Amino acid sequence: MAQESDYSGGGQGDLSQFRKNRFFSGKLMTPRDMEAEQEYHAERLHTLARSVIGRGIVHGLEVRSIDETDDGLDVTIEPGMALDGHGRPIVVDGVTTTSLPRPSATELSLYIQYDEVTLEPVPVPNTDDAIDDESTANRTAEVFELTYREGSNDGRTQWPDVDIPDIETDDADTASLSHLLLERYHDRDRSSTQSDSETKTDVFLGTFERTPDAGWTEAEDTAPREYVYDHDLLFGTIIDHITDTDNPHRTPAEREPPDIPDDLTAVSERLDALEADIERVERDQDALTRYVMRKTLTDRARFFDALADRLEHRSSEGVASRLARDIAAAARPIGDQYTSEDAYRRHVQETLEQLIDLGDRLEGVTTEASLERYLRSVSDLQETLEDDGSVLALAETQDRVCEAADALEVLVDVVPDE
Repeated sequence: MAQESDYSGGGQGDLSQFRKNRFFSGKLMTPRDMEAEQEYHAERLHTLARSVIGRGIVHGLEVRSIDETDDGLDVTIEPGMALDGHGRPIVVDGVTTTSLPRPSATELSLYIQYDEVTLEPVPVPNTDDAIDDESTANRTAEVFELTYREGSNDGRTQWPDVDIPDIETDDADTASLSHLLLERYHDRDRSSTQSDSETKTDVFLGTFERTPDAGWTEAEDTAPREYVYDHDLLFGTIIDHITDTDNPHRTPAEREPPDIPDDLTAVSERLDALEADIERVERDQDALTRYVMRKTLTDRARFFDALADRLEHRSSEGVASRLARDIAAAARPIGDQYTSEDAYRRHVQETLEQLIDLGDRLEGVTTEASLERYLRSVSDLQETLEDDGSVLALAETQDRVCEAADALEVLVDVVPDE
């Protein structure tokens, strides 16, 4: 197991003042002085990491597999890094498989923690019998250890209870509000340091359960893995929030329901307001419907006039050209077909026969693909009429007929030599 160096604890939770070596000419450097130098830098780093960055996974450390063996379990994890409750970095530099004892339960929670091992044994010089060992380690490597506890991890991250100031009631400017926010956070969550017993030295990697085939898989109700919320994440979140001017809180864009009135007068006023809103919506709907009816008829006149012009170039297709011209002429303003939905529907029904007749006369005059599209659009228009669809649905299908007519590809008329 690890040889625990004095500096590995990083203060062990409670704060203590840092002490560093003072160098001067002629100073005799002993192992104690060298260890004090290492301890000074390590404690400062661990204290800052513990107090500012936090505890959890920085990146990686996914559990790749857990396999049963004759001796226990082989747990394979991905490379990554974590910080423990003392602020010490736990580093896995490559895909690593670790053997663990066989658990008796069918569910276990896996953890990773900081550890140290000694390396490079070297002989100890003769120091007048001041040291009993003949050799000692020349290096100490900071490594990791995998452990597990049987059962699920019930420990959830306890988020600090931050009381956000109310800008309307606290009546403060931006600087004052930010100071008040920090003051409340410090009073509630940084009034004291953690004791050594409260500081966790392991980092949770996940809960796993045994499968019927004697394998292991991640439990469905596992607690979330513990992650460090680093500065890049927090800064990116803030930037995303302040630049999303449409809906920064990702909430449904709906108005809050109005307050329910509690007296008859208020109820009457609310009903009057609702009736006014309904009348306004109906007027807007009528205006939109009239616009759509007028536009579809105007488009039909334009597209079928253009089709008639293209068909005139074929010497043998005077009938098709005249029929297209008649369809265009019928779409021009006549009576109330622009303003009455019933009149519009009757007009489209009357024009349907002409559209079908035109399709029959275009066989061999246009390409098969473009004629097929036209006939399909006319068929859709007929189905909409038969289904008594809405005026807007009728206008949409009539638009598709116009687009298909505009896309008709007229074949070149070949005149035989005399």
